[in-house]
This record gives sequence, C-alpha cells and structure tokens, in this order.
Amino acid sequence: MNNCKKMLSKIFIIGVFFIVGFYLPVEAAVSFTPEEKLYIAEQDVLKAVTIGGAAPIQYIDSNGEINGISKEVLSEISDMTGLTIDYEIYNTMEEALESGFDIFFGMTLNYTSEDMVLSHPFLKSETILYINSSLDSTRLDDKLYAAVKGGILPEGIKEENTIYFNTREESINAVELGRADYGYGNSYSIAFYTIQNGYNNIVAIPRQKESREYCMGIKAGNELLFSIVNKSIDSIDEGRIQDIILNETMHIERKITPSMILRAYGKEIIFISLLALSVLLYSFISYIRINKKLRIQNRRHERLAQISNEYLYEYSPKDDRLELSDKCVRLFGMQEVFYKVSDIMKSILSGDISDGYISMIRLPLADGEERIFKAVNSIVRDDYGRVDSIMGKLIDISKEVAEKEELLMKSQIDGLTGLYNATTTRELIVDRIRSKDKHKMDALILLDCDNFKNINDTLGHLTGNQVLEDLGRSLKITFRSTDIIGRIGGDEFCIYMKDIPSAEFIHAKCEQLSRLVKKIMEKELVSVSIGVAIVNEEKSYEDLFKKADDNMYTAKRKGRDQFYVYDTE
Repeated sequence: MNNCKKMLSKIFIIGVFFIVGFYLPVEAAVSFTPEEKLYIAEQDVLKAVTIGGAAPIQYIDSNGEINGISKEVLSEISDMTGLTIDYEIYNTMEEALESGFDIFFGMTLNYTSEDMVLSHPFLKSETILYINSSLDSTRLDDKLYAAVKGGILPEGIKEENTIYFNTREESINAVELGRADYGYGNSYSIAFYTIQNGYNNIVAIPRQKESREYCMGIKAGNELLFSIVNKSIDSIDEGRIQDIILNETMHIERKITPSMILRAYGKEIIFISLLALSVLLYSFISYIRINKKLRIQNRRHERLAQISNEYLYEYSPKDDRLELSDKCVRLFGMQEVFYKVSDIMKSILSGDISDGYISMIRLPLADGEERIFKAVNSIVRDDYGRVDSIMGKLIDISKEVAEKEELLMKSQIDGLTGLYNATTTRELIVDRIRSKDKHKMDALILLDCDNFKNINDTLGHLTGNQVLEDLGRSLKITFRSTDIIGRIGGDEFCIYMKDIPSAEFIHAKCEQLSRLVKKIMEKELVSVSIGVAIVNEEKSYEDLFKKADDNMYTAKRKGRDQFYVYDTE
C-alpha cells in the first residue's frame, strides 16, 4: 500500500512541473499616468521583503542569493518601470511584516495583514495534501497538522492538533521525519522540496483543498505604487511568466546523500561491483595466457574511457545513423533532450568533416543543465577511400571554459568598486554608439567627488577608498541594469544610459543619485558634480566625453554638488 502511495506521489510531483495553472491578461505596453511617472522618478529605493523556505516561490539558494518566481516577477516590474528595489528575506512572517517594507512579494490572501492590500495575482496554484507514508489519508481527524506561522488554518483543522513552523520547507521536513503527520501546501513547493531533499516518507495527494493566488502585498494607502504594480503585472506576457516558472522549478539543487544513492542505484551498484570483480578475475587469467594479451589491453582502454570525461560516438553518413555510447545515454537521457543532441551532432557530422577535425559544441543534458564539449573526430574509410563512418569523442571542457570566462570578467571589472574598469567602459560605450538606433536617445554622464583630495588628506586613504566603494554602490542602486557604469579614474565615474524616455528622466536620476550619496555618506559630507551630454544622433566617444566633461566642470564652477546637462542637438 505504501509503495503504491509513493509511486502515485512521484507521478504527481513530476506532472506538477509540466502544468501551469494560471491565466493573466496580456497588454502590449505599460501606460502610466503623469502622477505615476512622477512617483517613479522621485523614488529612491523601495524595500521589498518576503520569508524564505517556500521554494520555488521564494527562497535563498546555496550561494546566499534571493531567488524564486515572485522575486523574478518583481525584477521584471523593476526593469519595465525603472523603480529601484532592494530585496530582503526574513526567517519568519512576524519579522517580515515588522520590517518597514514597501512591497511584500509572494504574498497570499491567507497571510495578509490588515494594513496591506494585494495586487493582481501573477501565479495561481491549487493546494495539495502531503502526509507521512505510514498514515491513511482518510483518517486524519486526530493527527498533527504542520502549519506555517502567520497563516489562517484551513477549514476543519483544529488549533490543538496544529504544530507551527517558520517556513513551508520546515513543515514538510517535519512530516518526513514524523514530527507531524500531514499538511497542505502549494504544488510547486511540495514538488520542489521532495526532489531537492530526496524525501522517502512523503506522499503527495492531489486533493484540492483551496486555490492560492500569489500577489504583491503593498502597504495600504500607497495607491500610486499599488496602481503601478498592478499595471506592470497585467503587462507581463504569459509566455514570460511560464519561462520564469519553468526556470525556477527545473533548476533544483538536489541534495545527494549515500542513502539516496543506495535507494536509487542499489541494484546497479551491486551489478557494477560484481562486474568489476569479474573483469579483474578475467584479466588476471588473461594475463597468464600469452595469447590473450591483446584482449587485456583492449579492456584497459575501455575502463579508461569509462572513468574519463570523454563520451564516444560513431556516425554512419550512408544511412544518417548516429550511435552514442552508454555513457552518452546516461548523460543525455533517452527523452526529448537525447533526440535534440542527436540532431545537433548529425548536422555537424553530415557536413564537410576532415580527419582529426575538432569543433566546440554546447549541448543540453538530461537534468536541464548545459555543458560545452570539444568534439574530436576520426574518419574510417573503405577500400576505395570513401567515408564509411566517423568515430569521435566528446570531451567535457565546461570547467575550463568557465574559468576562462571568469578570468575575462575579472579583467573587465574595477577591483575596488565592482564596476567596469576604464578600458571596458570605453569599449562598451563605443559599441553602443556604433549600433545605436538614431531614433532613440542616449546620454553620457560623467561625475566625480567634490573635494576628494581633501578627504584623502584629512581622513586617510582607507576612508577615501570606502567613499569610492559607497559611491559605486550608489550608482548601481540609482541606475538601471541596462546602463553601462564604470570607474574611469581615481574619483571619476562614467554612466552611459541607453534608450532614455526624456531629458527629465536624466534630471530625476541625477537628483536621486545626489540624495542617495548624501544619505549613504553622511559622515564624510560627500557630494558629487555631474556633467551630462544627451545623444540624439550618432557621435564619437571622444566628442561625447569632452562635452560631458566640460559640463561636469561647469557644474563645479556653479558651486559643486550640481549637475549640468548638454544637449548635442
């Protein structure tokens, strides 16, 4: 009975990831009122909060980064509106609600506080029952219910039979370990944690207790922000929401334990152990026999290929047939990914291939990951010199490529501020100027600290370096992710803004930066002078830089802590 429950549970969990149960309106673009546009321009940083342990809705990954469907949706809203958002995640609902937030992302109706209003939903999910596999799902009246603090108990659940936990993951863990008997949760989270943590005692049953809608919680009274968020959610394309959900649910950092390996591959491990023992015995006998030395040598090469990062294949051009080794099958699987990899390999091998030809290929894996391989080919010809087959091997070079990309990234970044260095900044701006649509308007902004030399001389270079780090952080907060931000000198910084809606938008951003710098660096009394050159048609980097530089010094002559804008037309 329990085995049957577990099998049904796993079938259900797998199916969850291929069903998206929500519908959202789609609009071509966001249309904001003048009041809403002014609100966006005048905002510094909005504080967005949530609680963790509810993957894939929202959670902290193994790198300590905030991730999840609701966070990605809010990032989409930030990108389309220009609002700057600072994300924070708390351990409990109480801490999050008392944090002085502007937006509570991933909020549902059963956890809403009195001083909060909910946006239009961006995700819908049915709640399902999860129980310990030792229990009968029809006899739960006197069993212990695992609830998340801050929520409303489902109908029929008694308070005296309830145990509260801080997060959804903690409640599922409790049922797995037998500290609680059952619970209700959204299908995404139950499927996510079941796969990630390798639960063995959880059975998920699709019993629709209630429907949950995930929204953005806005502080009551902030009607402009409420309207902006609703319009933004309504304008996000349904296909984009699906991409976010699939990306968050398929990239599960599964926790592997020895018991999981034994449960999943116990028979295979015994088989491989027996096979290895047989091979060793056979090899020993073959070694004694002179006439079987060649067979021993072949087996050694075979074993070496198995433990290396090489994957063998053979392609027959005559019938367009590709045979992949068992190791390749284990890597790519036997489903849709396998056929996709086969098509990619065939398209390359059916072309003009010479003996010893090497190519670089990016291929998908069965687990959803992508890796980069080097394909080395050797041609086998018949007695007439015609190509009979192409034998080759795929060598996994993903690690080497990633290390090279990391070194390249480090060579582009200023070590103190984390912004682009001077050389990279110039190259990116030059590329943008060359490819810029003449109908779009860009802007080049130069700024430096007022009296920075005096800060170094009086407060020391450590304080000076801290000022530069804080200024770099202020620039990242103020400007958009699409803007090019770099440190081009000691205390001189450059920002190239792409596709700006108006000169007023530049004014608002400069004022926002000036306020933020004073707020962050209040002790050092730091201010900045800013020069702006607006680009309406193609110009050279040198022309733009000179105009922005002249404007920056004009701002300084006007009394510092100023900004001056030059329009090139």
